[in-house]
Amino acid sequence: MIILISGSALLIGFLINGLVDIEQKKAQLLEQAYSYANIISAGAIPNLINKNSIEEKARLAHLNTASNLKNVQIYIKNETDSQIAFFAGYHRKNTQLLTLTIKDIKHLFQPNFSRDNLMLCKAINQQAAAIGYLCMRLSLDALNQTINNSLYIKLSVLIVSLVIALLLALKLQNSITQPISQLVSLFKHVAKAKDYGIRAPKQTLIELNGLSNAFNTMLDRIQFNLKKQAQAEQEVRILNQTLENKISQRTNALKDSNKELMDTLATLHEYQSQLVENKKMASLGDMVAGIAHEVNTPLGLGITASTLMQDRLSEIQDSLSQKKLTESQLTRFLTESNESLEIIYRNLNRSADLITRFKQLAVNQIHEKRQLFKVKSFLDDVFLSLKPKFHTTKHQVNVDCDPELEVSTQAGALQQVLTNLIMNSLIHGFDHNEKGAISIKAKSENNKLLIEYKDNGKGVSEQLKNKIFDPFVTTKRGSGGNGLGMHLVYNLVTQALQGQISVTSELGQGIYFLIEIPLDLDIHKAQ
Repeated sequence: MIILISGSALLIGFLINGLVDIEQKKAQLLEQAYSYANIISAGAIPNLINKNSIEEKARLAHLNTASNLKNVQIYIKNETDSQIAFFAGYHRKNTQLLTLTIKDIKHLFQPNFSRDNLMLCKAINQQAAAIGYLCMRLSLDALNQTINNSLYIKLSVLIVSLVIALLLALKLQNSITQPISQLVSLFKHVAKAKDYGIRAPKQTLIELNGLSNAFNTMLDRIQFNLKKQAQAEQEVRILNQTLENKISQRTNALKDSNKELMDTLATLHEYQSQLVENKKMASLGDMVAGIAHEVNTPLGLGITASTLMQDRLSEIQDSLSQKKLTESQLTRFLTESNESLEIIYRNLNRSADLITRFKQLAVNQIHEKRQLFKVKSFLDDVFLSLKPKFHTTKHQVNVDCDPELEVSTQAGALQQVLTNLIMNSLIHGFDHNEKGAISIKAKSENNKLLIEYKDNGKGVSEQLKNKIFDPFVTTKRGSGGNGLGMHLVYNLVTQALQGQISVTSELGQGIYFLIEIPLDLDIHKAQ
C-alpha cells in the first residue's frame, strides 16, 4: 500500500511537472515569436509606405539565420476597398507558401499551435491605422525535441525512484512489519481470552518497544483494577446483606406510619367534603337571595297594583249596585285601572326579562354556527352598535388590532361578552368618572386569540374580584344591577367559546381582563 501511494504521488508529480514545463517552453517560444513580429513589422513600415516590395524582400532574406522561422509573409492593405495583396515574404527552403485571406489573418491574431508549427499574424500600423499585415509560421521541431528529451529524463528518474522505494520497503518489512504482526496477534489474544497476565516481549525498534511497554503497563493496571473490583464486590455483598436487614426494619415502621396517614387522610377527606358542601350552600344562598330580590321587586309591584285595582273595582261595584256611581268616580276608576294595568304589564315584562337572562346562563345549550371573520372589523361593529351609549359622555375607546387577523368562532357569543364588559365599564367603572378610557388589544399567539380589555375606572376590591364571576354578584343591587352580566361572560368564554378569562384589578386602578379563545373553534373541539 505504501509503495502504491508513493508511486502514485511520484507519477502525479511527474505529470504536473511535465505539463508545467511544456507550457513554459511554449510561452518562451511565443515570446520569441512576438519579438520577431515586432522587429519585422517595424522595419517593414517604410517599404510599405513607399510600396517598395523588392527592398522589403531583400531585407526579409536575412531571416535565414533564424533556424525556426519557416515563413514570413507581408501583405499590403488596399486603401480603397480594404482588401489585401501579397507584398513580400521569406520562405525557408522546401517550405510551401502560405495562402491566407483577410479572414484567416484576423483569426490568427491569436497564436495558433499545431502539432509541428506555430502560426501568428499581427497588423502593421502607421499612426494608429493598419497599412498592412505580417504573418509568420515557426517550426516546433526544436521545442518538441526538447520536450521529449525532458520527458525521457523524468521518466527514467521516476522508474529509478520506484525501484529504490520497492527495495527499501522489502528490506524494512522484516524489521517493522513482523514485530507489528506479533503485537497485533498478542492484542487479539488478550481481547478474546481476557488473559491479562501475558506480557509483550521487548522489541529492537525504539518506537515498537515503547508500544510494548505501554501495552504491558495497561495490562498491569487492568489486573490491579480487577483485583480492587473483586474486593469491592465482596464488600458490596456484605453491605447489601446489612441493608436488607435495615430495610426490613424500616418497612415495618413505614407500614405503621402509612396506616396512621391513611386514617388522617380519610378524616381530611371528610372535612374537605364538608367544606365543599358549605361553600355550595353559601353560593346557593347568595344566588337564591339574588333571585328573590330581583324577582320579588317587580312581582311585588305588580301584586300591589292588582290589589289596588281589585279594591277600586269593589268600590265601583258597590256604587253601581246602590245606583250612586258618578261620572267622576267612573273616570277616576278608569284612569287608575289604566295606570295599574301599565304597572302590572311593565313589572311582569321586567320579571320575564330577568328570567330570560337567567336562562341564558346555560350557554352549553347554545348552538350558534361558527363564523370566519376579521377581528378588527368585528370590534369596530361592536362599538358602532354601542355608540349611542357613548353619545352623551366623554369616554374614549381605543382598539389595537391587526386588520388582517381572522378568527373562526361564535360571533354572537363573543359580541355578547364584549358588550357586557363595555356596559360594566360604563355603569360600574365610570360611575363617578366623566372622562373614562377603554382599551382593547387583540393579537394571535400559539393558535389562540388573546383579547386584553382594560379601563381606567374605579376598579374592584380584592374580595369582590375573587367572586366577580359568581351569579348575582353586583355593586348596584337595588339600582338596576342584577349580578348576572359577569357570570354570563364567564360561561360564554369558557363553554361557548372554549376559552379562558382572568381578571386583575385594584381599587382606584381600573380593571384588566385577559380573554384567551381558540383561533379555530372547530379544530380545537376536534382535538
